[in-house]
Amino acid sequence: MSFVKSGTVLFLASMAGNFCNYLFQFFMSRSLELADYGALNAALSVTSILGIPAGTIMLVVARYSSTFNAKGEAGMVGRLYRNSLLFTSGMGLALCALLAVASGAAASYLKLGSSAPIIIVGAGLALSFAMTVNMGMLQGLQRFWHLSAAIGFGAAAKLALGVLFVLFGLGLNGAVAATALPGLFVIALTIFPLAGYLKNDRGAKGVTLDIAAYSVPVLVSALAFTAMTNLDMITVKHWASPEDAGLYSAVSVLGKTILYLPAAFVLALFPMISDSHARKGDIYRVLDRALLITVGFSAAGVLALAFFPELAISMLFGMKFAAAAPLLKYYGMAMVSMAIVSVLMTFNLARGNTGFIYSLIAGTIALAVFFHIFEGSLLSTVLVMVAVNTAVASYNLYAVMRERKAWEIVRLDARSRSAM
Repeated sequence: MSFVKSGTVLFLASMAGNFCNYLFQFFMSRSLELADYGALNAALSVTSILGIPAGTIMLVVARYSSTFNAKGEAGMVGRLYRNSLLFTSGMGLALCALLAVASGAAASYLKLGSSAPIIIVGAGLALSFAMTVNMGMLQGLQRFWHLSAAIGFGAAAKLALGVLFVLFGLGLNGAVAATALPGLFVIALTIFPLAGYLKNDRGAKGVTLDIAAYSVPVLVSALAFTAMTNLDMITVKHWASPEDAGLYSAVSVLGKTILYLPAAFVLALFPMISDSHARKGDIYRVLDRALLITVGFSAAGVLALAFFPELAISMLFGMKFAAAAPLLKYYGMAMVSMAIVSVLMTFNLARGNTGFIYSLIAGTIALAVFFHIFEGSLLSTVLVMVAVNTAVASYNLYAVMRERKAWEIVRLDARSRSAM
């Protein structure tokens, strides 16, 4: 499928998934106490940060399955799949055990009344590690219909379980459990189209060192990117009152729609750039489309939040969150920059370029420092994000444009020589 068609399929599935996710937030914001709702989203931020290795594995699996498939090396795809499942299962269990040991300290830092939500997060992370291997394989092999089904089904399962658990009186723990258990269902759904690869390793040879070397920059970049989009929620939950943290949770959830709207096209971008790079094709043409779509969706989202902030936040979360409406337009602006960064990060990782990572590390450090300096104000927290995220996005855009100019000069020179 073409980039636009593949992205559209994933986009529709993502919209269905996002709809379920926002129904989940809609239900929880009205069913949980304000303090518990803030605690839920703080727990989800912890999940995002600690789940970074799983996201790293997904990208690594996607890149190498795409590369091996482009070269016709089905045996290598099979070995990659089997070894990745074994490795991630062990890693997930180890992380689950570690988080259980540290649950008391984590709950204390986040001002949770119990360590149970942290322990449940650990169990969910163990499932997510195996799940992301399957998702990475589907992405790399460009089986976007199966990947889309997994995205939609996982979100629907979270919504259904969340409503069921809370109605049965499980409260915050039930809400957190509803975000953890869908991984089990997604694993069962996605293993069927990939089962044939588990038995096929004909002609496979070891590339362990190559994969390990590539995994390091992917892990670091994912860590920095996730920190840049989640540090604010964790920091606010630490210093703010439970009520203010609950208000900020609504801003964070709604503002991140700007980041998630074009995310489906980023999923399609990675394997296509990786495949085109392996075949020495024109990788910038696909990048242009991805950036255009990302900026278009993000700009539309920011305008909606800027002109109708109270309507947007009250419709989703209720009038008790209306006091946070003035923050929405600024949070949306911060997420536009991160949406652009996500496209450029994906583009660079797909072609094995890692120089951009230093800008993400610098951005993470800057956010941590300025969040501490301006601690105590929700508005200052959001404005810090706008400034730092814009700087990181601008730098990465400049770097890619400079590389593209050099590439075009080389290509024109090669054409001139061939014409002689």
